[in-house]
Amino acid sequence: MFDLVSGNSMIQMMDRSMTLATRRMTLIAANLANIDTPNYHTQDFSFEKAFKQSMAELDGQLSPTSSSLPSYFPSASTATVPTTNDDAPPAYERNDLNDVNLDQQTELLAKTQNIYQLSSEFAQNELRTVLGAIRDAGK
Repeated sequence: MFDLVSGNSMIQMMDRSMTLATRRMTLIAANLANIDTPNYHTQDFSFEKAFKQSMAELDGQLSPTSSSLPSYFPSASTATVPTTNDDAPPAYERNDLNDVNLDQQTELLAKTQNIYQLSSEFAQNELRTVLGAIRDAGK
């Protein structure tokens, strides 16, 4: 039988998007936590590049007739998450060689939170559509 949820590419894409957004928010929180740490350098990754790479990997593994359970809903540990040691170019440097910019990090956090919220809403709408299809089939 076809699984309406785990075989749904929209839900899988939004799952990957939320995983990447969560990882980026973790990095931003670490940057903000180290705002006064001498010689600390801002860490970040390109969300767009990571998302495109994740979608390319997802396109290669999608098969609507697949019945192998391990390929369903890759967990955060198996989903591609960018490395965290990529330093962002310094916005400015202070005397203590710390390049964390509060305004820049706050802006990135807001944008990333918006991405997460939008992905969550898309996934919820898709799940409502699946639920509606199940309810209609039961009538």
